[in-house]
Amino acid sequence: MTYLSPNKFFDVGVFAETLSNIDVFSSNIYLTQMLASAVEQYTEIQIEYEEAVAQNDEALQQQKEMELKICEGNFAMASAMFNLWEKVYS
Repeated sequence: MTYLSPNKFFDVGVFAETLSNIDVFSSNIYLTQMLASAVEQYTEIQIEYEEAVAQNDEALQQQKEMELKICEGNFAMASAMFNLWEKVYS
């Protein structure tokens, strides 16, 4: 009987598919958490921005606008990563 070396054990058969599925699953969990965190942060900053507008605080408005743009960048990055993983694993 032939035995696979330990470093080749997960390269063939059902274990290879399982390893691939675990990789996809963990990546999806990470990206989902990243996106959920960005949405939560965006909501908080949006409220703070609206308060700055109500108080007519120009400096705080500019700061919150910049923070909102950063959050929007996080959305774009998470979306691009989701698309990349979809292409890689489809």
